[in-house]
Amino acid sequence: MSQKNPIDASVIIVNWNVRELLRVCLQSLHDDGGVAAGRLQVIVVDNDSRDGSVAMVREQFPQVELVANGDNVGFGRANNQALPMCRGRHVVLLNPDTRVLDGAIGRMVEMMDAEPAVTVLGCRLLNGDGTLQRWTAGAYPRLANLLNHYFFLDRLLPRALRPMPLYLDHDVSQDIEVDWLCGACMVMRTADLGGQLFNPDYFMYGEDMELCHRLKQAGGTVLYTPRVSIVHYQGESMKQQQGDVLLSALKGPRQFYRQMRGGRGLWLYDLVTVAGFGLRGALYRLGALLRRATPQQAVLEAKARSSEDLMRRAWRVRSA
Repeated sequence: MSQKNPIDASVIIVNWNVRELLRVCLQSLHDDGGVAAGRLQVIVVDNDSRDGSVAMVREQFPQVELVANGDNVGFGRANNQALPMCRGRHVVLLNPDTRVLDGAIGRMVEMMDAEPAVTVLGCRLLNGDGTLQRWTAGAYPRLANLLNHYFFLDRLLPRALRPMPLYLDHDVSQDIEVDWLCGACMVMRTADLGGQLFNPDYFMYGEDMELCHRLKQAGGTVLYTPRVSIVHYQGESMKQQQGDVLLSALKGPRQFYRQMRGGRGLWLYDLVTVAGFGLRGALYRLGALLRRATPQQAVLEAKARSSEDLMRRAWRVRSA
């Protein structure tokens, strides 16, 4: 790598069957990434998509470095594949269902350069309608914040009495230190990684918690900034997930909880999770009954079905 014109950021995007969202993501990086083309490296790792994603990247974004896997190796392993290819001072993890806004990547690189104690930086993730995604960042899963989250205590207790939330419970106005950041958008210094990115034991979900924990244990700071935002169309990409892949959304955080505590209290984690989804399902069912013949009834019934499905999945994870 030339010292005269180094690569500022190596962006890794792991894709699976979201061709049109990936197209938007790559175009936004080009148009609004905030890093000059000569100082930006973009790597797409495709996990055996069947929707023409690979052909689209090759034809429309020839400058992108492409790895086409013959199998879905998972999010963590696919990112690990790309790490040895990274030539930039910073590694940026970016989901394919994101849209970069207002020079977000360049601004985050500048923040990292200005804050040498920060080893991981994340930004606001917005839904397609501009509202905040709570799962942008948060605290490690503990029994207190699990109860707070699953049993709606965050809506009943004043903020001063709540534990540090599992997921952000409000839209903060200043940079804050957190335990973990969502892997949908995460910036790190390549030198801080020591050649290691994600723990390969995690297929999908939870690996971002483990990575942030490892870097914090090494003395670094994990920082969330609301000064930079990107759009994360997670709802659309989640529609592509089913079976064991969707089950990983529950399995990953549980795996991290077990890793941190060596299995102690895991039965309580399972109890809170299963009971919490069951309570949500029951409350949504009750709400639907109380709002019969109104537009809210269908919405509440859909939320009830989703909560009941998640309860069954949480039970399956417990029994696995």
